[in-house]
Amino acid sequence: MDGFQPNSSPPRPEAPRLPGPPPLVTPMALRRRGPIARFQAALQLQATVIGAILMREIHTRFGRHNLGYIWLFIEPMILAGCIAGVHKLSGHSMAGGIDPLAFYVVGYTPYYLFRSILNRAAGSLQANAPLFFHRQVTYMDVIIARNLLDLGAVLMALLVMLSCIGAVTSVWPDDLVWMSVGVMFIAAFCHGISLIIVAATAWGHENVERVVHPFTYLMIPLTGAFIAVWWFPSELQEIILLNPTVHMFEIIREGQFGAVVPHYYSVSYVVASVALVNVVGLVALRAASRHIEL
Repeated sequence: MDGFQPNSSPPRPEAPRLPGPPPLVTPMALRRRGPIARFQAALQLQATVIGAILMREIHTRFGRHNLGYIWLFIEPMILAGCIAGVHKLSGHSMAGGIDPLAFYVVGYTPYYLFRSILNRAAGSLQANAPLFFHRQVTYMDVIIARNLLDLGAVLMALLVMLSCIGAVTSVWPDDLVWMSVGVMFIAAFCHGISLIIVAATAWGHENVERVVHPFTYLMIPLTGAFIAVWWFPSELQEIILLNPTVHMFEIIREGQFGAVVPHYYSVSYVVASVALVNVVGLVALRAASRHIEL
């Protein structure tokens, strides 16, 4: 009976890990690593959180019934297609001999991105309030995920519509990559504005929504979505180009039409505007975060 231990039990084999996302790294484990490893782990955690929020947003916004996720691309296509089709069927020609159907498609589709990001910004935190019980989820994660979803939908819708236009009219984009850069500039600029809008919801998101919605409609003639800078005399061009979104739409139109007509824009001005509005948005959101009620 010597050495008998009644409470001892044989070691159990370790259960295999079930398939799924990798376990989240704890802050204590991060402190034991080097700075580069900590940055990589934090970046991986951020990407995992944003990816999960993005999938949740797709489910809650579009669901799985009927067309489901396809509405993500069909919605901007219907709106842009109807506006472009009306101008095409009206029969009026455009200066420079450019195709009106393509002109209004590359104008309204990116404007849909502008309108969508700003209109949904005020209610973004309230729509995802339960997620903030998780320590890893921040306000910024939710805003980034929603804006990335809108950007992906618009890029896909633009690609499909321009492909259809090219197949029917033989008018193909001159530089699709450069056009996509212009769309991403709009998304980045609107992301900064959305941060400011979310920060303003500290004074009530319903009041902010009432202001933002008419603002996006009033901005239609000012964004540059349906005008080209070269249409105007040089004195007016300098005033019009003070608006950074005009530069972004000029980049998009150059990607579609190339050197057929002149385009006026400054990439450095666009980058500076995007950086400025995002810095202001980050500061505003940080200052207002403790006052936001969910």
